[in-house]
Parts: sequence; structure tokens; C-alpha cells
Amino acid sequence: MTLSFRALAAVLLLAVSGCSSSRAVAPEACPRVVVLNDLSELMRFRPGSGRDLTDVEHQARFSGLSFGCRYEKDAARVEFEVAIEVQRGPSMPGNRAGFQYFAAVTNPAGQIVSKEIFDADVEFKGNQTRVIMADELVQRIPMLDRATGPNWSVLLGLQLTDEQRDYIKRRQTR
Repeated sequence: MTLSFRALAAVLLLAVSGCSSSRAVAPEACPRVVVLNDLSELMRFRPGSGRDLTDVEHQARFSGLSFGCRYEKDAARVEFEVAIEVQRGPSMPGNRAGFQYFAAVTNPAGQIVSKEIFDADVEFKGNQTRVIMADELVQRIPMLDRATGPNWSVLLGLQLTDEQRDYIKRRQTR
């Protein structure tokens, strides 16, 4: 009798586990979110021709990124948080530093389909020389086919002037 009870219990266990609806479903892949290396840092100098460390008003660089997404009926909603570290330079007038950064969406062909520019204003309190600014952003990417989601991208960068971009490139090639 013990043997048949064990056999019945095993059959019931297999039957119940076969009816389970809690199968693991692989999450859908998100569009890529990347910080562009050439636009990941900024150095702002005081007006004039000087370009050494004593002429720096402030520096900014991306220092963190986290993101996730969810698919809606006809779009991917990409939510991300960026951290930008800002350092006060010796020539900074006052206690505030302002700059801009952007999020641009590219389609699977690599074409920019939208770009949004964000203003950042950081305050240095007291003797602070470094502040980390965090911002939460959402980009909604219209798409008809979820399978193409991972082929889309959100590109992040600091909005630089031509002079700032040239300075960073020269500094990176040293």
C-alpha cells in the first residue's frame, strides 16, 4: 500500500506541475542607451585665450548611467537615469555652473529621428568643489515592430561648442 501511495503522489505531483502557468518568459530586449565617448566630457574656460588649468571655470563628465524599457502598444518607453559629475575650476565666477546635454534617438539605419536638449544648472554650496547631478529621463520611441527594438538607440552626450569639442579631441590624442 505504501508503494501505490507513493506512485499516486508522484503522478499527482507531475500532473500539477505540468499545469503550472508560471513559465519563465524572456524579457524583450531594450533599445541601446549609450553615452557618446567624444561628447562625454566638457571643459569650460573663462573668456580669453588662456587654456591651462588656471583658466578652467568648470568641468563636467558623465559618471553613471542606468536604464530600462517597457513596450507599449506602438512604442518602446525607455527610462534612464544619468549622473554627471561637475567640478569647479579655479576661474569659476560665483557658485553656479550651467551646461547642456542631449538625448538623441536613432533608428535602425543610424539616422537621428529626434533630439532633445536639456539645461543643467549646478550650484556649489560653501567650499564644495565637486557635485554629482542626477537626472531621470524618458524617451518614447514609436515603432510598429517590437522585434526591431534592440536596433534603435538613445545616444547621450554633452552639448559642446566646436571649440570645446576640438579641445577634448586634442587632449584625448595626447
